[in-house]
Amino acid sequence: MFEIDSAKWAALVFGKAQLKDPRRTKRLVNIATSMADNAGKSLVNSCPDPASIEGAYRFIRNDHINDEDIAEAGYLHTDAIVKQRPLVLALQDTTGLSYKHSVCQELGAVNSASSEKRSPKGRTLYAHSTLMLDAHEEKVIGLAYQHYWYREKKQIGKQHTLQCRERELKESYKWQNNVEEIAQRLGDLSNVIDVCDREADIYEYLDYQQSAGHRFVVRAKGNRRLLGEHPKLEDALAQLKPAGKYTIDIQQKGGRKARTATIALSYTQVILKKPQRAKGAEGLPLNIVVCTEVNNDTKSKLQWLLYTTEQVTNADEARAISRYYELRWRIEEFHKIWKSEGTEVEKLRMQHIDNLKKAAVIQAFIAVRLFQLRELAQNKEAAEGICCTTYLNEISWKLLFKATATGKPIPTEPPSLKWAYYALARLGRWYDSKRTGRVGTKAMWDGWVRLMWLVESYAFMKELDL
Repeated sequence: MFEIDSAKWAALVFGKAQLKDPRRTKRLVNIATSMADNAGKSLVNSCPDPASIEGAYRFIRNDHINDEDIAEAGYLHTDAIVKQRPLVLALQDTTGLSYKHSVCQELGAVNSASSEKRSPKGRTLYAHSTLMLDAHEEKVIGLAYQHYWYREKKQIGKQHTLQCRERELKESYKWQNNVEEIAQRLGDLSNVIDVCDREADIYEYLDYQQSAGHRFVVRAKGNRRLLGEHPKLEDALAQLKPAGKYTIDIQQKGGRKARTATIALSYTQVILKKPQRAKGAEGLPLNIVVCTEVNNDTKSKLQWLLYTTEQVTNADEARAISRYYELRWRIEEFHKIWKSEGTEVEKLRMQHIDNLKKAAVIQAFIAVRLFQLRELAQNKEAAEGICCTTYLNEISWKLLFKATATGKPIPTEPPSLKWAYYALARLGRWYDSKRTGRVGTKAMWDGWVRLMWLVESYAFMKELDL
């Protein structure tokens, strides 16, 4: 899924954009190519010459071009791949893009949600994304949909009144909106499982998904009322016994230390009772998978309650559901690459929101590409048995070897993909200071850009016969 050449990648993703003029589509491909080759840099610093800079700004400022048409081309490219895969996970999540420059005048009256940027001038542009992931290969396929909005003003009123608004007027409708948009394009979602965190534990959303025949895994948020023998969810779960166990590596984060956790699995069927103010069926029959960390009584104890429409009749099927939810973390990694570790979308300085969204959409697809680059050899055991020529041609891997293995002779046989992974990291000035062996996206991309520069320089020198 990862395309080595930036120009070919840009043509694949944006080459069929319907912008009412083929010259605009050509310009879009050129802009995406330049931005992909210079991830994290401004639009000016991404363009190779003054003419390209002027063309890029004319494109971004053109009122006849909108971000939805740019994004649609990328979504359709993702759709084509999704249709070919037997099982795909649609990972949904929301993030906020924080800005403090003049565009804030168009971003409503609500301050930025960022805890690090407390300036009263700060404002947030929200993006709710759906990222497609191959469930078997566990590799990112592409971006399927993004919904952008901002909060024009604070919602004022009694809680009951706010909750009784039409669903389409509520911010929480974003979960259903993304599914509806994707379903409208794909038509058949039988090979797609929607995976969401606790924020999507909304009765109307679960009811919509089930009534439409869609598949999902949603983490439960509260102790819901049930129909049947047990009045509440916790009462039903108290009767369960573990059906199996497995271990999971939990990475270090903030003050949390890395650890290997042992998880007990159990599962059952429940019928959720419709809340008083909700609309939908009176009862919602669902399977539930319970994942609980054993021998850990701390606040950091892992415990997931997962609603699903998938069949769960044994420990293996329950483990598959828990694994799908574990993979939901990939969309948070995507947002991190988009915002800070890769394209740095929050550094955009377009003066109008429409222009900002056009650049942000292009960078979102570039962030997916950066993510795919990082995924190439993350499974180090498998990567040891894969030749680096799967992704690098002969000139590329030999130049990479010369640049990172000073003084050593070039091997007669191409090294492994694992070697290429760490060689690119070293070329990007990565140092394993935390002794985790994990390479950041920025370092991988810096190494990749340096390698492409070496390849271009080699070709240039060869033309000059030097």
